[in-house]
Amino acid sequence: MEITLKKETSLGLESFDVLGFNSEEELECEISKLMKIRPEFENNLN
Repeated sequence: MEITLKKETSLGLESFDVLGFNSEEELECEISKLMKIRPEFENNLN
């Protein structure tokens, strides 16, 4: 029987520096930019 080592990673398990950011604050800032509603959709909500 062959045993295979399988490593799965998640963004939630990696530190900010491994993801390419200088600080946790920088990572959080980039995440908040991704979560903002785009202006063209914001107008449709009103």
